[in-house]
Amino acid sequence: MRILFKARSGKLSTSTGILLIRLSLGFIFLFAGAEKILHLQDFITSIQSKAQMNNSLAFILAFILPFMEMLFGALYIIGLFTPVTSFFISVMTVSFMVVLGTGHPELAYSYNFVFLACALATMFMGAGLFSFDALIDREKKERNITVSPPVTVVKDVMSTPVKDEMKDGNKNEGGEAEKEIRITVESSDVKEDPGKQ
Repeated sequence: MRILFKARSGKLSTSTGILLIRLSLGFIFLFAGAEKILHLQDFITSIQSKAQMNNSLAFILAFILPFMEMLFGALYIIGLFTPVTSFFISVMTVSFMVVLGTGHPELAYSYNFVFLACALATMFMGAGLFSFDALIDREKKERNITVSPPVTVVKDVMSTPVKDEMKDGNKNEGGEAEKEIRITVESSDVKEDPGKQ
């Protein structure tokens, strides 16, 4: 029945699904940016004709966009800075829908909605286990290792004679009983010193 109904999955299954989303969407942006760079002049001309802005601003945006698509597509594929990368991919996707419209001649709506949903999903879920983000996060956790099981540290805080008026006991010259008290402090929350690594 688990094949038919699966509401939850393990970390490995979830990370595999996120990896498939990252690879498919990342390569779309990477290849789209590369194709625009190969035909940069034609792309700039088409943006200047479609965009409702002056030619100078359209030229700047059309020149920067292919490089941004390639950069964020590559970062998305390898899973580095995934929340930030997903945010910028979402912004670019929304800008495509504003310029190109939300409709599609053959589909119910533009495929940019699917791209936006994938980018927002990874922005909230993260890159998964198969990513550079997971590798960096693992290294940070390994630096802050706590000693397990907890170690009890006994430390002498004070060892001082205490004067007490007692009938029995060792009496000093003043006739007062003298007793030595040792106070110990126990700590079970001892963290490994990061400087000793």
